[in-house]
Amino acid sequence: KSANNKSGKRAKITGPRDRGATSMQGRGPDFRTCQTVVELADLARCHLDSMSNRDIAAFWSILPRLLRNRGAQDPNLEEKLRCVIGTTCTRMHSFQCRDLAQTSLGIAKTNSQVSRGDQLYRADDPRQIIRGLFVKESQCSQVFDSI
Repeated sequence: KSANNKSGKRAKITGPRDRGATSMQGRGPDFRTCQTVVELADLARCHLDSMSNRDIAAFWSILPRLLRNRGAQDPNLEEKLRCVIGTTCTRMHSFQCRDLAQTSLGIAKTNSQVSRGDQLYRADDPRQIIRGLFVKESQCSQVFDSI
């Protein structure tokens, strides 16, 4: 990147303003590398204590996109997702507008996908696990009550 300086000459811009969306220097987990819900939940659970509000919002933004992807199963997936939901509910009161909007939209999209009709999923399918957490246990309403 470059910009004109006061003398009209092109000057290369470096430093903090040069960081784009592809750079995560010194930040939380990079969820963009995850291919499945299991990978996403693993990464989130490993970094949950150090995740920023923006990282939590990123988790919820990416989750609906990964719901259809098949991958390895994890018998601890429900517990990992419970931890992320709990942390989200606890910290949501301190979210800035952008993070709150991103989180809300991601949760709404996730809820919409898992509660569509009477579609049946295997018990170990992430969609079924999330359906159980959101729909049957009313966790989703708890999250939206926090908003």
